[in-house]
Amino acid sequence: MKLRFFCLTFFLFGLVACAPARRSVLPALTIDRQEQVHCAKVFPKGHWQFVHSIDFSLGDGSGSTVIGVTTLDGDEIDCALITVEGLTLFEAAYHGDQRFEVERAVPPFDRPGFAKGLIADIRTIFQAPQGRVRVGYLEDGKASCRSTGPDGSVVDILLDVDDCWQIKSYTAEQFLDRRIVARDCTTRKSDLIPEVIELTGYGRRGYSLKMTLMRADYLP
Repeated sequence: MKLRFFCLTFFLFGLVACAPARRSVLPALTIDRQEQVHCAKVFPKGHWQFVHSIDFSLGDGSGSTVIGVTTLDGDEIDCALITVEGLTLFEAAYHGDQRFEVERAVPPFDRPGFAKGLIADIRTIFQAPQGRVRVGYLEDGKASCRSTGPDGSVVDILLDVDDCWQIKSYTAEQFLDRRIVARDCTTRKSDLIPEVIELTGYGRRGYSLKMTLMRADYLP
C-alpha cells in the first residue's frame, strides 16, 4: 500500500475513558474585510511524505511512542500506524466525501468508529476545513481565518503565533474540541512545515500528543 497520510496515534485515546477537562468556548471574531491572512499555507499542498516520532499521553498519565509514516496526495488520505519495532497496527485509505476503507486493523484498532474518528482528526490537522471563511481578529488581537461548517462546527486558523501556526476546532455547540500548536516552522514549496506539532484533545476523553518531524519529502 502506498502510505499517503499520517495516521495519528491519538485515536487510541478514544478507547480509554479519561477525566473530563474544562473546555473553552468560541471567542468572538471582529471581521476585517481588508485583512489579508494567507491561512492556506498551513495545509500542505501536493504530494508530500512525512515521518514523525509521536509521543502520546492519556488523561491517566499513561502513554507510549510510535512512528507515523505519511504521504499526502491532494484530497486522498492513506494512513498507517507503526510501532518502533516496525509492526503495522493500522492502515486505512480515505477517498474524500466520507468514503474510507480499512486495510489492516490490529485490536483494539478494529473497534467500531475508530477509523472514522481517525480520519476526522487528521483532516483537522492537515486539510483545509470546508465551509464559509471569514477573516478578522480574536479578542486577544490575533488574526484568524474562521471556517464555519454546514453543521455549525467552527475551525480557527491562526498564523504568526510563535513564528508558526495554531488551529482550534470547536463543536457545533461552540465548545473547544481540539487545540493544535505548531512550532519551529520552515517554508517549503510555499507551505509552512513545523518541526513539532502538539495536540490537546478535550471533552469526555482527554489526551495529548507531541509529533516530532523526522523527515518531510515533497514527491514529484
